[in-house]
Amino acid sequence: MNEKNTKYLFEKYPKIFAGKDEDIRINLIPFGFECGDGWFTLIDTLCEQLQWDTDKNNYPQIKAVQVKEKYGQLRFYVNGANDNQYGAIDFAETISSHICENCGNPGRIYDFNWLYTRCEKCAKKEFFDKGTVELFEDECP
Repeated sequence: MNEKNTKYLFEKYPKIFAGKDEDIRINLIPFGFECGDGWFTLIDTLCEQLQWDTDKNNYPQIKAVQVKEKYGQLRFYVNGANDNQYGAIDFAETISSHICENCGNPGRIYDFNWLYTRCEKCAKKEFFDKGTVELFEDECP
């Protein structure tokens, strides 16, 4: 994620990203968001919900320890969450597989020796010109 979006999220959610200045042996958030800008709105919305639940519903204050892409989906690792907060995080991670990590448009998971969530336009630009790519979908029997 670019520096502007990273700074925005760190400043908007200082409690969630309180570890941004910690040693990387303790917290990996100092590396920033290890994903594309297309997921910025998803992460912003998730953080807004998580902080609202902490402030209004007396949920625990979560602290993010890493935010990244893995297997074509968002991974949002935290400490101190309750079951409802983990449910919101799981939902956002699942939704990320339908949002282009590059541009934020509707997307799907593509397999090009690694799983990526891209819209058709970004996939063509990034992968199709470099060789064959197959859609990662469940096959019907």
